[in-house]
Amino acid sequence: MTPPGTRSDQTLALARQGYRWAARLRGGREAVPCRLLGRRAVLVGGPAGVRRFYDDRLQRHGAFPAAIRLVLFGPGAVHGLDDEAHHARKAIFVGLLDARAVQRLRAVAAEEWQNALDAWAPGERRTVWPLAVDVIGRAVLSWAGVRCSRSEVGHRSRQLAAVVDGFARPVRPYLRAVADRRALDRWAAGLVRDVREGRSAAPEGSPLVVIARATDPSSRLLPARVAGVEFLNVVRPTVASSWFVAFAALMLAERPDWRARMDDPLMRYAFAQEVRRHFPFVPALVARTRRAQDVLGSPLPAGGLVVLDVYGTNHDPQAWDEPDRFLPERFLDRTVRPDSLVPQGGGALATGHRCPGEDVVLAMIDAACQALAERAWTLPEQDLDWPASPLPTRPRSGVVLVREREPVEVGRG
Repeated sequence: MTPPGTRSDQTLALARQGYRWAARLRGGREAVPCRLLGRRAVLVGGPAGVRRFYDDRLQRHGAFPAAIRLVLFGPGAVHGLDDEAHHARKAIFVGLLDARAVQRLRAVAAEEWQNALDAWAPGERRTVWPLAVDVIGRAVLSWAGVRCSRSEVGHRSRQLAAVVDGFARPVRPYLRAVADRRALDRWAAGLVRDVREGRSAAPEGSPLVVIARATDPSSRLLPARVAGVEFLNVVRPTVASSWFVAFAALMLAERPDWRARMDDPLMRYAFAQEVRRHFPFVPALVARTRRAQDVLGSPLPAGGLVVLDVYGTNHDPQAWDEPDRFLPERFLDRTVRPDSLVPQGGGALATGHRCPGEDVVLAMIDAACQALAERAWTLPEQDLDWPASPLPTRPRSGVVLVREREPVEVGRG
């Protein structure tokens, strides 16, 4: 007999409802059986759902549809590995993105923001989202060891953003994402070969050099194409911080009380964390059962899907007070529960599937907020709504700001 809730396939509902789909289907429950992509599935959420999603009875290999996985993450990426292979590959990213490396990247990003905003003339309009793509792209590619012309850096930054923007959008955006993904894969593999053959100007110890020389558990160099994919899996998610930066700029405009606090690092940290919690980016994540098992009370066969409601978990009333309000003060004590704050996934950082780039995203939001708060600007009338679908979303206008003249201090004679 078909278990209750599994009769209707939810794939079309997910496409239509986007970020709202999972929370609506769960209705506050920890687990709900359903069908997705033609397969038996259990949708989980909340702290208990997060813990269950990241235990060893599930695997990532074969869970994501290839049409999405290959465009967003690339062939052979760490995201589709499990067990020893995953631990070995994940260690590369954890080592690259330690606190000192993030500090260096933040410093480069801060300088790029200063340069970009210094050229912002009074009365001129700037749209935050594409500006952030350009600024963060320049910063991360420079930090990562890429040495090329300013025009090529801008081109690659826009390609990276197009992959993120189009991987789940139908027809034209998706086709552009596929084309840009292929171009980026060729480019990144070429960068790797240049390092290996002594033609690269990338500094020793830079992410590009480290990844180009990375090996598998058998101590063999990763294939150049796979190493290129993993290099892109450092720089692409960093450029994707631009989505959060657009939402952060919106909240700086709507919350002048917090805009006035952006000279304080603790306030910037709390503000950035709340942007990541409050606003949508990743809607859901998917894993696959290794064998037949019970998932929080719902039976699944081997190869069944377990779907984590990311956006709903970040707004779960059992984990968050007033979850639908934007309240940065909830993070002022720097306490983060890894089973409740999962905008980029959860689990253990060193050995599990938690994203090692969370501090990078926080640093990119931090640098942008500090730079924007130091300038005088206004938010003109525009369409600031963000659609629940398609994915990923952002304010429709991209958040347009108009530069004001800085107040002139008149000295006393």
